[in-house]
Amino acid sequence: MLRNSSTISLVFATLILVLGVCDVRADVDSLITADCVDQGIPIPALAGDATFLRRVYLDSIGRIPTVQEARVFLASTAPDKRAELIDSLLNSEGYPKHWFHFWADLLRLSTEAEITRSGIVGSAYSEWVLQALRDNRPYDQMVRDLVGRQGNVWEPENAGAAGFYLRDFGMPLENFGILMQTFAGTRMECAQCHNHPFDRWTQMDFHKMAAFTYGVRASKYPAIYEQLKGADRSAINKITIPMRFASVLPRAYPIKLPHDYAYEDASPHDTVAAETVFGEKIQPEGSPGSGMESATFARWLTDSNQPRFTRVIVNRLWKHLFGAALVPPPLDDLRDDTTAWNPQLESELMQLMVDSNFDLRSFLAAVMKTRAYQRTASSREGNTGGRQAFEAPYLRRMSAEQVWDSYATLVTVSPERPYYQRHSYRERYLNDLRVRAEKVCNKSPDTVRAWLHSAEGKAFVARREKAPSPVADALIEKQREQTKSLDRYKDSGAGSTKQFYEWKALQSRLYRASELETPAPPGHFLRTFGQSDRTQTNNARRDNSIPQMLALFNSEMTGGVFNPFSTISRLSAEADDRRGRVETLFLGILTRHPKAAELAVAEEESTEDLIAALLATTEFLFIP
Repeated sequence: MLRNSSTISLVFATLILVLGVCDVRADVDSLITADCVDQGIPIPALAGDATFLRRVYLDSIGRIPTVQEARVFLASTAPDKRAELIDSLLNSEGYPKHWFHFWADLLRLSTEAEITRSGIVGSAYSEWVLQALRDNRPYDQMVRDLVGRQGNVWEPENAGAAGFYLRDFGMPLENFGILMQTFAGTRMECAQCHNHPFDRWTQMDFHKMAAFTYGVRASKYPAIYEQLKGADRSAINKITIPMRFASVLPRAYPIKLPHDYAYEDASPHDTVAAETVFGEKIQPEGSPGSGMESATFARWLTDSNQPRFTRVIVNRLWKHLFGAALVPPPLDDLRDDTTAWNPQLESELMQLMVDSNFDLRSFLAAVMKTRAYQRTASSREGNTGGRQAFEAPYLRRMSAEQVWDSYATLVTVSPERPYYQRHSYRERYLNDLRVRAEKVCNKSPDTVRAWLHSAEGKAFVARREKAPSPVADALIEKQREQTKSLDRYKDSGAGSTKQFYEWKALQSRLYRASELETPAPPGHFLRTFGQSDRTQTNNARRDNSIPQMLALFNSEMTGGVFNPFSTISRLSAEADDRRGRVETLFLGILTRHPKAAELAVAEEESTEDLIAALLATTEFLFIP
């Protein structure tokens, strides 16, 4: 039977990609093995299924597996079960919910209104990042959408750019410096005020490059506000107040050298034309203020021939999985002479990224399927600043979000359930902005003026509530149903009525960390465990502290795990005997069966004491 030619092409393309990834995995392992042999570093054995299971869950979806998930995988005898699990996890909803934090830390994403001067920009920006990950948007396209677009936060396609530029409201030069650090691993910001003391960048270089994005500015009010006067402006003000600081628009703002510019190639206050100072030489397309300047720069920055762009993302992802980058630190300060520990390995991985068209899931899957990633964690001293061989990942401490999300796995009915109430708030707010924009934006002043004096316009100005949103209403109803569904456990006999309502109340707050406002407020469990405050790029911490240990013993989170209605407590109570109870707790908390000696001791302990002991172990807090 003849098949559609496009179907045949797709099959062949997929086959070629799969075979190519297999070749890359073999090449990566060969290059790592050869380097280890040269350095006399022993190659660790492959990790057991339980260790691999815990590692891949935490690395791909950011939480420990449930008891049922662990039992299914450990009982499977399928020869390709590891590869199949990797693909399944990276294509699940857990993937965007976990990797959101990687990008939030990198982009300093914050939902705090004080940061962006808007109550909705941070939330819309968060959802944009999550959706880009769900859609598996190619990395180069993600960056072009962040850097090269302009528009309004209520337009889904522009919410990322609005959030990216509004994050540094009123500081376009600082924003550019962070842009180069984030996407090119290049620290040009030292050249903002003077020639870079340790690199080749001059103050003129910085301003030439910054000129590409200098004109992308936040708009305090929609343009119509400036076009009306008197009573009409008062009326339009009531409509546009919620729309303030929610848009980024191109302006014809020429960049000028500072008043104290002290070099001979120009004078203070001279206007500087946009021009790239490394890589391909380009100048902006279009007229000043057209928006083409940043779009031109974004295309230049993300070009596959732009080595720093590909290099820095490959290193960031590799470091996330192995605990150390392919290059000597600091990763955010690549120089012309920065040489990777294993140049051939880095080159192979960069080529993989380019060949996959910057498909992040495909890249992560290829790395996770290598033997190097699946080996027992490196037993060498964890000096990630020294010479790296990458024979296996380092033993890494969980991030704050991984700890939180793992607690949610132990306590809640479903760790992946959406926080519909928060989604409803965002949808209602953005819908209201869209309705306001439809009434007054992109219309002539005369048209808006006439509408303001009509009965409809007067009523619109006078209204106080947000515009009706059936979508938001439906989300609130889903939240009610989600909460009500918990009542089926009330009379299960697991515990007292008081304990049930305490567990139910905790569930109303215990969603995946990506579902919450970010960053969490000071003093929150997430901040105690090192969540970034988003003031700097990659500002999260993974060191231990006394407040963390106190939280492990005394926090509401740990109390939630103790609660007899928690998922892990209920599953343990349902076991046929004490041995089954202990095995359930070990499998749920540590993702492994207890050893014989552990079983003998644990069978004498109460469920609560055993949970407390397991949660306080370093084994629980580390990625094996």
